[in-house]
Amino acid sequence: MSGADKLGYLIRALSRTKRKDYENYVVNAIWNRLAMDDVKPVTQQLVLWPDGRRSFVDLYFPQAMIGVECDEAYHQRQRERDREREITITDVLRQIRGEDYRALHVDVSGSYEQVERSIDDCVRRIRAEIERRRQANEFTPWTEAYVDYKEFYKTRDAVSVADDVGFPRIADAVNTLCGSEYKRFQESWFVPSVMRQWYGDRYRVWFPKLAIGGKAVANGWNNRLSDDGTYIYEYNEDADLVDPVGDGDPNDIRITFAKSADPVTRIQAYRFVGVFRRISNSEDGTRKRYQRIETVFPIHRTPCLPIHR
Repeated sequence: MSGADKLGYLIRALSRTKRKDYENYVVNAIWNRLAMDDVKPVTQQLVLWPDGRRSFVDLYFPQAMIGVECDEAYHQRQRERDREREITITDVLRQIRGEDYRALHVDVSGSYEQVERSIDDCVRRIRAEIERRRQANEFTPWTEAYVDYKEFYKTRDAVSVADDVGFPRIADAVNTLCGSEYKRFQESWFVPSVMRQWYGDRYRVWFPKLAIGGKAVANGWNNRLSDDGTYIYEYNEDADLVDPVGDGDPNDIRITFAKSADPVTRIQAYRFVGVFRRISNSEDGTRKRYQRIETVFPIHRTPCLPIHR
């Protein structure tokens, strides 16, 4: 990954607070004073709290599991509006749990001197935690703005929801799973012939164009991922009812990759969101429902010998 790509990430990430003057000042001040280019800054990090609330943290350092939040009256009103905004697929996949990270606060309602001291104190604490992790060999340096899927999966034996790695094409995801060399696929729901050698017809791969909010994106199909990533709701805006569970294939299990754009790098890619099984339809019979049953799926690097029936 070139330095230009990393620079592009930083420019876009640190400018996501536009039209939020206080956040913009604090976020950029902390990043520049920290002066550690192997530490990755994440802005607008989605956090799931134990009581079910969700919020967006202004600045988050995943390698230290520390977040920084601005505090002041206007900002609290802005935070309420942020919570009402549409949560993207990428947000869902990258969300963290509130109990798993430490929050630092900068009160920007005080004087200039008070704000500066608060920023310096945050920088000191973040730097101390990073150095502690370095000494304990618990720190992985940030080197790339975009992770290449081929390098990432070269030594791994499974894909995981936690990987946060995108595949440019449907064929790239299937080839990674199966050790195959497919060139392209037109379908978004099928059983790869190589995968049938291991599992028969048990699994399908599914590459839906998902939306958490908004209208259908393809032929009237509106497929939505729940905010916690554990359910997918599938329906067609032009149809009144969907087929009942049990019609066709009762074992409708799908290895699912959702296409989404990274809000910072702006790269469109398919990301693994889990293995989903079809369960009961919605009560009004208009939506299919799929529940996530696995967050990982094994990789087969060498196709096995064909099954003779």
